[in-house]
Amino acid sequence: MNDGRPEPDDDPFAQLLDPEFASGAVVRELSAEERLRAAQRSVRSGELQIRLADEQAQQRSIQRRSRRRKWLRRGALMVLVSLVASWAIRYQSNVERSGTSIAQTTSRPVNFPPVDTSASKTPLGVPPPAPSGDGEYSFMRTQPDSADPVAWDPCRPVRYVVNWDGAPAGAQELVDAAVKRVSVATGLVFQYDSTTDETWSNDREPFQPDRYGKKWAPALIAWSTDKQVPGLGGYIAGLGGPAPVSSQSGQFVSVSGKVLLDIEAFNSMLASPGGEARARAVVQHELGHLVGLDHVADPHQVMFSGGSSDPPTEWGSGDLAGLHALGKGDCFPDV
Repeated sequence: MNDGRPEPDDDPFAQLLDPEFASGAVVRELSAEERLRAAQRSVRSGELQIRLADEQAQQRSIQRRSRRRKWLRRGALMVLVSLVASWAIRYQSNVERSGTSIAQTTSRPVNFPPVDTSASKTPLGVPPPAPSGDGEYSFMRTQPDSADPVAWDPCRPVRYVVNWDGAPAGAQELVDAAVKRVSVATGLVFQYDSTTDETWSNDREPFQPDRYGKKWAPALIAWSTDKQVPGLGGYIAGLGGPAPVSSQSGQFVSVSGKVLLDIEAFNSMLASPGGEARARAVVQHELGHLVGLDHVADPHQVMFSGGSSDPPTEWGSGDLAGLHALGKGDCFPDV
């Protein structure tokens, strides 16, 4: 039955209305109590939304702090890596400037011969007791932070070669006698290897594999003149000295050396009365340098540094004390 209201299909606004309202259903007005409960539910819903919003904000804050700590840790790690890399670069730079490579600290230097496995484990000789006199002596070189002399390894022979070119008559007897006196005073064993054509050089290498094989080069004894070697001349009748190297422990040991004798000075000495003893003492003086003795100011010692009209021809008490100490050096199997 039509009560005058348009049918829903005929009403152009019916589709926009609540179905119950559009169908003519009666809409009941809410009581005051119902409105209060609805309002309370709305308040509780709003509080819940606020709490949810607060929790979400706290979660976002925690996430931000976590990301910040993560980046701080990553930044600290990058700084640490950078510092380590910088230290490594500075260390390598310092090593390069010092001329020492890392490999050299753990391996044998390239300018060393192979280890001599034939070397004795105990000294080959023993020096005589130290003299009781108070004569002067001095060493050419001492060990780092020590008064002990740099000496030859007593567990190996002191090998030597001689270039006899220009040597005066009787030179071999002079050299042999002087070598024997040094050997007795030190306990070191000397070994004559051979003649050689090697000549004096200020920068002689202690390792010459092409000439002497894979061992330390023998000490060289040679003859020359002041025209060929300006260091000779005046009252200087000879030159001499050892060639020490460093062991793995940082201690030094003599492994080679050289002696140069003035041909003209020896010819003059040998032509004078008593010249043979004086000539032998000059060879002893240079061999004293070879094993490690330095000059002294005491004119009673063969190692006296000044010229003299009547130099000593036999070791003095200071010479013997120094030679005794030089014969008691350490053995260096690694060298």
